[in-house]
Amino acid sequence: MNLINLIFIVDDDPIHQQIAKIMIERQGISASIRVFADGQELLDYIREHAADKDNLPDLILLDLNMPIMDGWEFLDEYDTFYQQLPKQIRIYVLTSSIDEKDRERVHNYSCVEGYLTKPLSREVIAQLT
Repeated sequence: MNLINLIFIVDDDPIHQQIAKIMIERQGISASIRVFADGQELLDYIREHAADKDNLPDLILLDLNMPIMDGWEFLDEYDTFYQQLPKQIRIYVLTSSIDEKDRERVHNYSCVEGYLTKPLSREVIAQLT
């Protein structure tokens, strides 16, 4: 199993943040995990560190429904500049939504690798490596 250097969890719900963090830590797939409460916070971080690939995540688990900037708004913004970043960041939408329209809409973003439903399971985490 390959170790993922840096994972970002983006979710406004502290319980879901904690569950995802604990599950990832228990699986031992990452050396470092950071948590963000909304898409704007994440977007600001990525833009601030855009030239420093060591501070950019390898993987983002992105919730869709959040205040301030939701996952869709983040993806709309990120989609305009992600190809200029010094490394490819793998993004998985991680949501409680079971709406098929959300799953289909995710396919419009080439920067998104997959659609996962909460809560994270061991099997799903193993597929992220």
